[in-house]
Amino acid sequence: MRLALACFAAAAFACSRGDPLPPGQPATGLPDGGGQPGQPDGGWVTESEEDFQSVDLGTPEWQPDPVPDDGPFADQGAFFRKQRVVQPQGWRISSPFGRGGWLTLESYTRTRASPFSSHASIVADPADPSNRVLRIASPAHTDGTVVRPTHPLPERYRVSLRVGFPNFGDGRPGLNGYGGGETAEPWSDENATAQNGFYWLTILDSLPRPHNNTWIHHHRKVVIDSDNNVPPWMQIFDGQRFVVSGERPIMMFALDGKGEGTELTGKPFLSYSEGAWQPSGDIRAVDSYLPGEWYRVSIERTDGRFTMEISGRFRYGGQTTYRSSIDAAANCVWHFNRSAADDASRCVDEGHLPSLDASFPNWPAGATWPDWFMFGDPHTNYYEGDVLYDDVRLEVWR
Repeated sequence: MRLALACFAAAAFACSRGDPLPPGQPATGLPDGGGQPGQPDGGWVTESEEDFQSVDLGTPEWQPDPVPDDGPFADQGAFFRKQRVVQPQGWRISSPFGRGGWLTLESYTRTRASPFSSHASIVADPADPSNRVLRIASPAHTDGTVVRPTHPLPERYRVSLRVGFPNFGDGRPGLNGYGGGETAEPWSDENATAQNGFYWLTILDSLPRPHNNTWIHHHRKVVIDSDNNVPPWMQIFDGQRFVVSGERPIMMFALDGKGEGTELTGKPFLSYSEGAWQPSGDIRAVDSYLPGEWYRVSIERTDGRFTMEISGRFRYGGQTTYRSSIDAAANCVWHFNRSAADDASRCVDEGHLPSLDASFPNWPAGATWPDWFMFGDPHTNYYEGDVLYDDVRLEVWR
């Protein structure tokens, strides 16, 4: 299915403008991946794609969780060891799929008897029964399943996919998609039912796989996600004003590498909403999604900018497209530098969070971080439900 959509006026203006924003505001970028004047012409070429029409996910078996050492906020990382958190017995699957194995499913559960097909399966498209799509599900809030590329992303890329029929709570008073009584243990004693959601598409600085929710807060570069929260702690733009609501929000944001971070939440958000980048730390959604719809989502990186886009029918904006670009270096988008060619000198921060020591600097000089895309449910102590994905495509500029 392909959606022919017109760009919402405010978003289109913000995307196409070439003038810089006032000091302190993130800069917008070019609307497409086109070359700058004087550069050779080129275009986007499909490198890899998956439409799930004939793919075989196989029947991989659960293996004991090796508890990967993925930094201080990993499940048994330094931050949690200091709190004497005891890692629960878990099971993992890491299974390549797609042509040439270019994609990998990463899944986690605490219930070994749970069939893999309960977490990832190919199902009929509710909007078109002749079409086949990928269903990612978390039967319990302690489950997590994501899709990632098997290898890091190239220098210049566009990742796109369709996302639809999300069923991870609704942000309204009540159970919010849970059975009731779930907590975020053992990494937190918070009420897990206060938040439920999933990732449409995100770019991380480390290999994506399910972890406690704190881990991903420290590894995101740019994000399109939804967190249905109740009572609400965020705002959604309804076309006229910002309203306090956590009902089916769609967040488009970058992480502010110069902002003051915290152990539990990571760096503050640079949210895109109301046709502009919002002040650092404001949590403002671009719109709300509808549960029985398909959406087209993409993230591209070119000419030093990240560009995020989502198209479909929204609660407030109707049928439209939201698109935003941000200059990664000018705004110190968290860990944007993948090689020495990316100048991150003004973003270097040798300091560390209060609960950690100097061996865990925030942004050390000389360090680099690859780009990885990810979609699904990465949390092993939050989120319960299911969502559909289709037409995953990786394009490169040639």
